[in-house]
Amino acid sequence: MKIVVCVKQVPEVSEIRFNPETKTIVREGVPCAVNPFDRRAVTEAVRIKEEFGGVVTVMTMGPHQAREALLECLAMGADKGVHLVDSAFAGADTLATARALAIALGREGFDMIFCGRYSTDSETGQVGPEVAEILGIPHVAGVRKIEFEGNKIIVERETDEGYEVIECEIPVLFTAAERLNRPIKVSSSDIEAAQMKPIEIITARSLSGDISNFGLKGSPTYVSDIFSIKTKREGIVASGENPSEAAEKLTQYMIERGLFERRKEESHMVERRIGDKKRDGRNIWVVSEITEGRLRNVTLELLGEGVRLSEKIGGELCAVLMGKGLSHHAKTLAAYGADGVYLIEHDELRTYTAEGYANAIIEAIKTYKPYIVLFPSTSDGRDYAPRVAAGLKLGLTGDCIGFDINEKGELIQLKPAFGGNIVASILSRTIPQMATVRPGMLKKIGPDWTQEAVVERIIPVNPGPIRTRVLSVQRDVDTSTVEIDSADVVITVGMGIGGSDRLSVIKELADVLGASIGATRRVVDAGWLPRQHQVGLTGKTIAPRFCIAVGIRGAFNHSIGIQKSNTVVAINSDPKAEIFQNADYGIVGDFAKVIPAITESVRRAKGMIKGF
Repeated sequence: MKIVVCVKQVPEVSEIRFNPETKTIVREGVPCAVNPFDRRAVTEAVRIKEEFGGVVTVMTMGPHQAREALLECLAMGADKGVHLVDSAFAGADTLATARALAIALGREGFDMIFCGRYSTDSETGQVGPEVAEILGIPHVAGVRKIEFEGNKIIVERETDEGYEVIECEIPVLFTAAERLNRPIKVSSSDIEAAQMKPIEIITARSLSGDISNFGLKGSPTYVSDIFSIKTKREGIVASGENPSEAAEKLTQYMIERGLFERRKEESHMVERRIGDKKRDGRNIWVVSEITEGRLRNVTLELLGEGVRLSEKIGGELCAVLMGKGLSHHAKTLAAYGADGVYLIEHDELRTYTAEGYANAIIEAIKTYKPYIVLFPSTSDGRDYAPRVAAGLKLGLTGDCIGFDINEKGELIQLKPAFGGNIVASILSRTIPQMATVRPGMLKKIGPDWTQEAVVERIIPVNPGPIRTRVLSVQRDVDTSTVEIDSADVVITVGMGIGGSDRLSVIKELADVLGASIGATRRVVDAGWLPRQHQVGLTGKTIAPRFCIAVGIRGAFNHSIGIQKSNTVVAINSDPKAEIFQNADYGIVGDFAKVIPAITESVRRAKGMIKGF
């Protein structure tokens, strides 16, 4: 078995600083390490080697200091290192990176390729699927378990709702999820011993005579600007010694901040008529997503943004549906802004697969040539959109939080990086301009149910080849929790609540507020709540109007996931808890006494308002 693991050296995200004058990221003095997800990929590769035999090669593309990452991976048990190092590789976006790695991987030879699910500095998760598409092999992203049954490989892939059990064969590429394993730890003596293992140096010209395919020159996307969006908080901290009094003051504070104001969808109604639109080459596509037989909220958010963008550039706003028997969703799509609906229907699209969806949308884009294509940044959207980009040699900006149109009619794509502390304005050199968008970041428009959309079936549809097979689908959460990243109010809980049996108190408040429940990684690891509730650097990023953090210390890895909340309320018995530094309003007290008091206070206030 020949296994190659692609790794990346990343900076410690919590140490990154931004210089507002030069608009640059300050990296000096910031420690770097192997991307945490890549460590899990190396660990799994070594496990498979030890069980079945073979050779593990680790490969990285980066500056000379990235050699340290290779040495750590060799110390973990890999046999050989490959270092792509050349100034010509500098400034590469995900596609240029994937292109260089794919060429090197093809020369190295492989049965199996591993990557991390994503890197903690950019968080896109695009390189793995793009490498697979360029090499013409299947991939499974977010793998949490791998087993071998003869010539078949059975894996579990994490989804927003739970997980899928998937069957595949080699050659294949996997991206490692956080819970695939516990990374191998290495000592200084292991690192010293790894110095004796070979590391091959590869330059750009040794890969291709045309080095313009690499680095900044070979990148279809580029950064036009960069800025910091650190949120300022009020920092009010009150005592919870008298829970009822503290609860009344907090309730009043939240009411003043719009607690009982219904989140208004933009009242802007869709006044345009289908006949007024021309397919002038500036059409916007929203690739829709369905779960449990209904349109996901993020699809409606994307349509709302599409309405705003289409008014600036002209052209139609079209929704794209992939699957089977989906035409009944056209009415809802039209109400929320779609001028047209493209149906890509095929029996092999009934069940989601990355290859099937990517192949189908690639053919549709080739035929209809849209100007902008927006995908949801869900577990599925992040899975197949990179294959679409690589298949069409297009730029793709992942996990966007907003858009604009510049004077040239180009799509300005706002992408967070380094945990969300920094936002970059990305432009694309290729058409269509493509992006995935985080749920909960954009606004829906007010629906107009009198509107109708032109429905067009795309024929023929060719979703093949599909070289993975979904054996079963497991849902660990109901669909109401799937939308945590679009919720108006979220209560996040930490280990400070003491145990899963204490969640009933939290759920009572959630019921009164109509809130979703989130959690820190440690709570999820303890099994108190499913993984889909995790909020933070390696979980979901949320942007509710109110986030109530209960029993949470406030470590960076979690706080980064709630920083886009309009109002953060913290409840903790430790007055020195870091969470108070990231909160607008804090109560120092025992949550078991404070939360029931808040529940009762909110219930009384709610009962005095008409419509509740």
